[in-house]
Amino acid sequence: MGFYICEMKSEIYINRLANWLKKFKRYKVSYKKGAFYLYNLFNSPETMIESFDKMAFCKHDRAKKMQTSDNIFIKSKFYYCNPEDDLWIVVSNLYFKKNVLMENLYDRSLPIEYHFINIHIKNQTVATKSLVNGLVLNEKTWSMFKAGHAITEYHFKNSNEKNITIFFTTKWIEKQKAVNSHYNSNKLIDFFNSSNTYMILDEKNLMYEKMHEKMMLLADENESGKNTGKIKQLTYKVIENFIDKLDNEILNENHFNLSDKDRKNIQRVEQYLNDNLLVGFPGIEKVALKVGISPTKLKNDFKSIHNTSLYKYFSHQQMEIAHQLITKKNYTVTQVATLLGYENASKFSAVFKKNFEVTPSSLNEK
Repeated sequence: MGFYICEMKSEIYINRLANWLKKFKRYKVSYKKGAFYLYNLFNSPETMIESFDKMAFCKHDRAKKMQTSDNIFIKSKFYYCNPEDDLWIVVSNLYFKKNVLMENLYDRSLPIEYHFINIHIKNQTVATKSLVNGLVLNEKTWSMFKAGHAITEYHFKNSNEKNITIFFTTKWIEKQKAVNSHYNSNKLIDFFNSSNTYMILDEKNLMYEKMHEKMMLLADENESGKNTGKIKQLTYKVIENFIDKLDNEILNENHFNLSDKDRKNIQRVEQYLNDNLLVGFPGIEKVALKVGISPTKLKNDFKSIHNTSLYKYFSHQQMEIAHQLITKKNYTVTQVATLLGYENASKFSAVFKKNFEVTPSSLNEK
């Protein structure tokens, strides 16, 4: 019994020491494997803002709720707003001068209550990608994390990124459910009831770049909080759009049952298929071998994420390329059909029409 008590006390002291070390770790910079590691305490929006305060050459205008930084790693500008209890909005512009890994730290002795939704907009004129918890973020990407699970964000040198990040607690969500049917979304409930700690969804709509720009302008002129109501209104719009996207795109009931490893494997599959759009569909056996999983698991997991087969996904991606080439009038319909490996233009045209409800020749004539 005495040994058990001593062991329990030792564990308590170890946890206290670990939390104490984290308070100092967030102020240091390290370098590993070609990237600079920066740290911030991510228990809440307040601790995150405090962590940025400690960065070199950071300026904090508390009246405007704005932080700017320009150091050897990053040039940043972001606004924060707390329009109501348990809800925060952070709107940011980031430019990375070096390869930077942002590691989020959590002090388990403090409350960890804030989940967050983020719409990530990246300028891909630089051929780089961002990574969050090891998953690739494309040009426009949604991410949502449960409280305490946003661990790492890898940003490549010369990448420009914009973000609208909305922090909220479970208490806030429950309050919304009582007044707004949007928040009673089955998919949102499924996510919070699942073992998954986060989700990532691609976005194609250009509206979020304009929303980001509008929110930045409103925040820039938010002296004495005069624009807080408008920022809050846009914030609700972003959240409801995200929930609509969940309801419309996550159709497979197994979507939230996949492990982290499964999701990373499917991302590798997506990349492999997209790399072969001008070569032809490689076949399920070859794709499964490339990723290192069985064909059956590949088909099931891929459908859980995309609610379609690998071949239909591949064909749709091909048609997206075809649409761009034809509308830009760079190629004729026959040339595009040949480029994508179709035996004849008529078969290509039939697949194209099935995807876009117009023939490629009608676009070519405009």
